[in-house]
Amino acid sequence: MIEIRPVEIDGTTVVGVKIGNPDFPENPAIVVLIAKRGLVVCRNFDIDALNERNVTAARVKGLTKIEDALKARIESCTSKARALGVAEGMTGKEALMKLQGGS
Repeated sequence: MIEIRPVEIDGTTVVGVKIGNPDFPENPAIVVLIAKRGLVVCRNFDIDALNERNVTAARVKGLTKIEDALKARIESCTSKARALGVAEGMTGKEALMKLQGGS
């Protein structure tokens, strides 16, 4: 199952994508939130590989649904995300606001 839908955050909209795991539907295989300037991704992504490919991304863990990424804490991020003000420990919502072009 693939779910793609808008996620409203403080007056702005990002896109949430969830790709289900057919063997374990309660544990999605992939969760990504897409902002204008970067991504918040689940732990199934290799942050070092994303960094090598110059992707602007921050990674969180413990997701079972798209909204979980908003409250989850950033555990790692690429250098391009860092340059936009994203840092470990901030919430996914805070990171998305920076990646969306806000403060």
